[in-house]
Amino acid sequence: MNCDYYMEEKVLPPSSLEGKVKETVHNAFWDHLKEQLSATPPDFSCALELLKEIKEILLSLLLPRQNRLRTEIEEVLDTDLLKQEAEHGALKVLYLSKYVSQHDGFAVCTTSR
Repeated sequence: MNCDYYMEEKVLPPSSLEGKVKETVHNAFWDHLKEQLSATPPDFSCALELLKEIKEILLSLLLPRQNRLRTEIEEVLDTDLLKQEAEHGALKVLYLSKYVSQHDGFAVCTTSR
């Protein structure tokens, strides 16, 4: 893996219409997610959808021979199990956030292949 790979991000001027729309949508998404997670009881519907998308992205970056990692990702981010855990107040939010954060670097390095 080449972790020195660098992909330049398109930086939009904050004053441009496109920049303002991007910032507004970004803030609205995270504000909505925060509001849902802060509710009593917490609403995990958006967070579970986000985890589902993260799982799909991570799996799409794997090479065919990476079966152990594929199995691990499928087990940890099992959407049906996560939904059941959320419904019963047993969702391990801290564990999941650490897991996703740890695999963040994996995703960055593998996109260079």
